[in-house]
Amino acid sequence: MNPRYDVAIIGAGPGGTTTASYLAQAGARVLLLDKAEFPRDKTCGDALSPNALRILGDLGLLAELKNFGFRLNGVRLVAPDGSDLVAAIPQKPGLADHLYIAPRFQLDNLLLQHAIASGAEFKPAFRVTDVQVEKRQVSIVGKNRNSASQFSARVAVIAVGASISLLERVGLTSTPPKFALAARAYYDDLPRLDDLLEIRFDGVPLPGYGWIFPTSATSANVGAGFMKKSPNLPSTARAVLDQFLSHHPIKEKLSTGQRAGPIKSYPLRMDFATAQTFGERIVLVGEAAGLVNPFTGEGIDYAMESGQIAAGVLTRQLESGDFSLSTLRIYDKKLRARFHSLFVWTMRMRNLYMNEWLLTPLIRAANRERTVEKTILEVLLAYRNAIQALAPNTIFHVLRNWA
Repeated sequence: MNPRYDVAIIGAGPGGTTTASYLAQAGARVLLLDKAEFPRDKTCGDALSPNALRILGDLGLLAELKNFGFRLNGVRLVAPDGSDLVAAIPQKPGLADHLYIAPRFQLDNLLLQHAIASGAEFKPAFRVTDVQVEKRQVSIVGKNRNSASQFSARVAVIAVGASISLLERVGLTSTPPKFALAARAYYDDLPRLDDLLEIRFDGVPLPGYGWIFPTSATSANVGAGFMKKSPNLPSTARAVLDQFLSHHPIKEKLSTGQRAGPIKSYPLRMDFATAQTFGERIVLVGEAAGLVNPFTGEGIDYAMESGQIAAGVLTRQLESGDFSLSTLRIYDKKLRARFHSLFVWTMRMRNLYMNEWLLTPLIRAANRERTVEKTILEVLLAYRNAIQALAPNTIFHVLRNWA
């Protein structure tokens, strides 16, 4: 019996819906599953980098994004000693010179509706419990509320974010990955905010940072995240965010604001350099493959780009009918070519610089040397490899400002 679907996609976040849109547009029979009803909130920093905007533009969604997203034209980096760097978003051919903050409640629903309009079939409130790999298909087993169901497809895409239970069940993660932890809340009624992505290394334990990402001129996504690498650090993301919110410059900045909704915490999986990305008739996209930037915590653009790559590979394999491990390895090779070196060197950059001794001179050097500023901003936006931030010339300028 032939499978009813060509591709079953588990998870309707940006990675899953981007994959679904491109596959459906190419003529594939796509089933998209998610445990939630939509629209639904998703705890996140909500930042859309120029790389994410490129894919949204390719999908024809930029005009709709502008109805709810807030445009930011620059970045503010605040050092542990409170000194700061304010700079415009670097220009790169083919990419926007700005970014957007777009709450996931609206963004994810926009991407989902586009996938449905492209031809994907969506089943909400479906909790997948197993993916069974058979000779010519995969069977997706789960429950819709209390009713058990099963669907078959030629290949499955897993896009479940940081949740690893399904990956463990299908043998696609051998050891539990180490997670970063973050928490965020929304604030309204703030004094007029600058159109800047504000990343702060003051008032938080390192390695980690706090943020103020404006969602309008008078509202913001405020959060903090950290890597727990020492027993002396706080044990929860909520504790880190509370510490950040009590830091005097932040407390003063938010003093007239009102928190809108609860504080929510979430894990971040950043281990792409060593993560598995495929198995028998299965590929992983986005955070399920560890694709979250080890320095910035950004993941939406990586989810969407990996979804675009997966759709391109799977479209060709649907045409050939070959879903052997050797052909699915093409997807892994494309991901590694695009992201592997970037992740390895970004982790090394984090390990070197994200401490109170070197972050302040790094930001001082960026303030005083145009080449250092350009290097740091382009590394943070993933325009260039983080090896440039570890080059002797960059380290020389940093050490000149160490005092």
